Amino acid sequence: MKGFGLAFAAVVIVPLAASGQAADDAPSEVPPAAVAGVPVSGDATSQGNVSLTEPDQAASQEGELAATAGEASGPGPAADGGDGDAIATEPEAAREEAMPDTPVAEMAEAEAAPAPDPDIELCRTTAGPASAGVPAGASQAASRRAALAAGAQACTAAARAEDAPADVLFLAAEIAQGRRDLAGAFALLERAAAHGFGPAETRLGDYFLFGLAPGGEDAPQAIAHYEAAVALGDAPGMTTLALMHRVGKGVPRDPARMVTLLEGAAEAGYHFAQYRLAETYLTGEGIPGRRDAALGIPDPARAAALYTRAAEAGNITAALELAALYGDPASGLPDNPGERARLTLMASRAGLAEATAAMAVLYETGQGVEKDPGVAALLYIRALESGEVSFEALRKGAPARWDFDTAVAFQKVLQERGLYTGALDGMIGPGSAAAARALAGN
Repeated sequence: MKGFGLAFAAVVIVPLAASGQAADDAPSEVPPAAVAGVPVSGDATSQGNVSLTEPDQAASQEGELAATAGEASGPGPAADGGDGDAIATEPEAAREEAMPDTPVAEMAEAEAAPAPDPDIELCRTTAGPASAGVPAGASQAASRRAALAAGAQACTAAARAEDAPADVLFLAAEIAQGRRDLAGAFALLERAAAHGFGPAETRLGDYFLFGLAPGGEDAPQAIAHYEAAVALGDAPGMTTLALMHRVGKGVPRDPARMVTLLEGAAEAGYHFAQYRLAETYLTGEGIPGRRDAALGIPDPARAAALYTRAAEAGNITAALELAALYGDPASGLPDNPGERARLTLMASRAGLAEATAAMAVLYETGQGVEKDPGVAALLYIRALESGEVSFEALRKGAPARWDFDTAVAFQKVLQERGLYTGALDGMIGPGSAAAARALAGN
């Protein structure tokens, strides 16, 4: 079974947030995943660290600040003439006109109500929304880092109030975590969970699962918090518990419960649950024998739909994997060159070097796009320059023999960079390969 990538929401201490990746089959090998919702690395969603010193990445996220206004109405002032009717004097009439139409009891209640804490609103609008989920991609992670940095002061101040809202307490806990104040973060999470806040239950589960709670690792406590998160409808908590049932970490292996939990989280719109559930429907990941007729597994069409939803939410790995499946006759999916190109381009534009190389293959071969040797060569060069793609992996899925025009264009760029001195003959031999490896830094 392949590694889980971001299976669990574990805690790793990094500036202003922490995260990591999850387990493989063996329970003892469960590595960390997303804490504070900000990833550092992973196969499903690339994660990064939150830093209080990254104002240049500011991309504030609007929180949901719900406000309701009550209405009260009453009869307006009137003056009736007639026998026995009291006629207001001019000053009295002026005072009556100045009085609002709100009943006296409601006016008194409004006057007694405390003014809203401006730090709460500022915390929510800069650092929110509060979520235990993994950002879908690098740009979302960068926005999250900037948002937490921008809201750090307001959230920390707002959380000092005894009646601080649960979402604000959670955000303050993320900030405390990034400042390496685990005890403070844990206390804030407990306060948020006491309000019935699902993301706080999920994060407390992370602390107990990965030994960062007071007293160290406690799997039963972790499971209890994840179950509480599930009861509160928290999609990241559902996903973590589902994947624990997949590997049998602290709970029995239970494929049916795993699928049920992932289905719930996927329907709630959580991209990572959609990605993992797509894997299960495509390959039978987590299912004994990799098939279960009662669960409807495998189901390539269902897998493709889930991969698509995850990709549209910004999960770049889902986009690239689905693109590859559309080009793989053995995947069970129909050939779809246009969709393959669209998804590959999405991943390439998000900065995934592997996707850039895959896009070059499409331009070299004219699959889903108009064939363009010059564009293909430049994309190959860009992928190599990233240092993340080796020359050997550059043309994954392409025919062994290079397209002549693409090869010449590729050699020409290498020559212009001073790396290749051979002939522009379209033959990618040892000299061209050596130049390409030098460009890639390997």
